[in-house]
Amino acid sequence: MKLRSAHILITLLAAMILTAFVADSSLQGPIPLARKIKKELKNKPLKICVISDLNASYGSISYPEEVSLVISQLSDIDPDIILCSGDMIAGQKASLTEQNIKDMWAGFKATVLNPISKLGIPFGFTVGNHDASPSFTKDRAISKAFWKENVNAINLTFVDSTNYPYYYSYIKNNVFMMSWDAAGAEIKPEVYLWMKAQMESKIARKARLRILIGHLPLYAIVESKNKPGEVNSDPAAALAFFKTYGLDLYISGHQHAYYPAEKAGIRFLNMGAIGDGPRKLIGRAAEPQKSYTIIEIPVKNAKKFTYSTYTPGKEVVSMSNLPDSIVGFNGISRKDN
Repeated sequence: MKLRSAHILITLLAAMILTAFVADSSLQGPIPLARKIKKELKNKPLKICVISDLNASYGSISYPEEVSLVISQLSDIDPDIILCSGDMIAGQKASLTEQNIKDMWAGFKATVLNPISKLGIPFGFTVGNHDASPSFTKDRAISKAFWKENVNAINLTFVDSTNYPYYYSYIKNNVFMMSWDAAGAEIKPEVYLWMKAQMESKIARKARLRILIGHLPLYAIVESKNKPGEVNSDPAAALAFFKTYGLDLYISGHQHAYYPAEKAGIRFLNMGAIGDGPRKLIGRAAEPQKSYTIIEIPVKNAKKFTYSTYTPGKEVVSMSNLPDSIVGFNGISRKDN
């Protein structure tokens, strides 16, 4: 009887330990998650390649040539992790059938995900309005099914995957990263509650840097998106949350224009697009460029990370050519120096 009780106690303790590390065991690979996390808690330099807004016109199953060009350069760039700030397919249109949407995801897998997976580079993403708009339940269901099916292809070390693929956290070289569901303007209260728990966790508190990636930005920076519905519905609340819980960087897409900014001690990376439709910054006459960004995070003084941004043709996009500030309808973005 004593042996049986001891066996039950050991089993319960083992289950508790496992539960502490694995939020959703169906999303984990063959390596025990606790061991994978421990390996990623070591301070090492981190090179992040950030891409965004890959899609072409509504319903398209193929991609602009610049997308394939950037993907082909990844082996030379040799990043430690790739992040994508949304719009990986061209959904969000009522006339698209379920098969149309599935075909678009198949095109994404063939053009983008499979080449990245073959390189063995972790791929962190956030869903965009063309991937999983809150108003399009069919799009969201198919997006969720696709990412559940291909979870092993992204090679992430999850910290919490309970709500994957809409919002989840992961770790790389002791940099704590989260994706939140900013495919629409409103961030739901349950997402903030989840983020609060994440940011208060031991892993996040001990991390060198805390990064959040989402599709919609807090503030408008291009004329065509300078209106409600195209940015976060309550940027003041989001900024206060970021500041309270020690976020270091918010990466966003959707505006299709590169502009690194800083506000209240938080850094913001507005990503350019490599798909269709690069856009001019508000008040600027300069022709827009497609671009992607490399973030270099040093071992020490991680908060002094740097950006290098390039066109798909490998031309440098200079920060010196960007305006010192951009005034949108919902706030001012000031250039990150």
